[in-house]
Amino acid sequence: MFVEDYSGQVELVERLLHESVEAEPGNFDHVVQQVLDRRDDLLALAARHCSPAYVYDEQSFRGILAEFAETFAAHVPRHRPFYAVKANHHPWVVRQAAAAGFGLDVSSRRELRWALGTGAQRVLFSGPAKSRDDLELAVRYADRVTVNIDSFRELELLGNIAAGLNRPIVIGVRIHAGEHGAWSKFGIPLARLAEFWRLAEATPGVELVGIQSHLSWTHDAQPYCRVAAELADYLRSELSAEQRATLRFYDFGGGYRPHRIEGRYPAETPQGEIIQLAARHYDRQCRFAARYYFQRSVPLAEYAEEIGAAIRRHLSPLLSPECEFFSEPGRVVASRAMHFLLQVVDKKSDDLAIVNGGIHMVGWERYLHTYVPIVNLSRPSLAEQALRVCGSLCDPEDLFGYYVRGEAVEPGDVLLMPNQGAYSYSTAQNFIRAVPHTIRWRCKS
Repeated sequence: MFVEDYSGQVELVERLLHESVEAEPGNFDHVVQQVLDRRDDLLALAARHCSPAYVYDEQSFRGILAEFAETFAAHVPRHRPFYAVKANHHPWVVRQAAAAGFGLDVSSRRELRWALGTGAQRVLFSGPAKSRDDLELAVRYADRVTVNIDSFRELELLGNIAAGLNRPIVIGVRIHAGEHGAWSKFGIPLARLAEFWRLAEATPGVELVGIQSHLSWTHDAQPYCRVAAELADYLRSELSAEQRATLRFYDFGGGYRPHRIEGRYPAETPQGEIIQLAARHYDRQCRFAARYYFQRSVPLAEYAEEIGAAIRRHLSPLLSPECEFFSEPGRVVASRAMHFLLQVVDKKSDDLAIVNGGIHMVGWERYLHTYVPIVNLSRPSLAEQALRVCGSLCDPEDLFGYYVRGEAVEPGDVLLMPNQGAYSYSTAQNFIRAVPHTIRWRCKS
């Protein structure tokens, strides 16, 4: 066979198939009802503008920005949020985040220019492989930009630039610990932090004042808590009290998953994937008991409460009372910034409709894996119809979903896919069709 210990692997598969699925069947009536409560406004918007389009939802985005800031401020001491521009870089979105008092977190020179153009007073510049041009731009705006250094080479390069321009700059250093896994491509190993610290102290033009330990794609707060504990153990044993007192920020990053606004299909579970692969291999039908499950997540308050408790327990006793704690929310707020507005152009059968948008709006085949409610604004209902909704691209995987909320679906109907602002506009592709335009929506209701 092509695998060693074949019988042992078969045993593992059988064991997995007999385990219960740790997933809760999803009910997204609350998401659909929020859309239907604003239906008149949305239909008026669709009548004034052509689709497909991204609908920038000013009311919803302002609301989630305020909710995030207030929730984390209630639990995390001296909290300061930085919006992750990569999640959605549309100028309206970035400016709105800056206007709400968020700093901006950027990962490239392009994003840094956008951030500086908003007038944001605090910008974090993170990411690997920063070039000389990247760092020169950061140094020229050292009064507003903090660079999270990603490597020893980058520290040396930035020091040379700062000295050459005679313009000092404050920096943080990104570390990876045991919790980071695939994310260990970023930053330096925690075990080398003391070595980095000594080198930074000897480098003219830079002042090391912070540590970043960004995480991503988390579904609860435990990874942040474990990193905080591991970092505290290291700081206690490897850095002096005088060194720790110079820290002015700890950046625990982003990665918070929006709570119960999207789902995953049964085949996205380990057991479901195996079952579906076997069914397809033998050309058999596979019917799951649940149409979709909630995406694993916890409420925003649970993230904030547990992270705040970990900081107070592990880090606050070691750091200055003035030390700030940074977060980098991206998709948890950006998801609420935009919706997709689509129109049915053809109904080819009872189980297949074609819309005028395509998955180039997100840049990949996201909806083969992720369930998002598709709401028929023209024929409203909480009832869900089984219907493949495919896009207009010459691509068989150009699909938005398998179900529509509405009484029926006919050509000309206006559809909305809510809360699709995260990693859609920013990852869209000019593939076959142009990237759609954006409509700014100021809801009157």
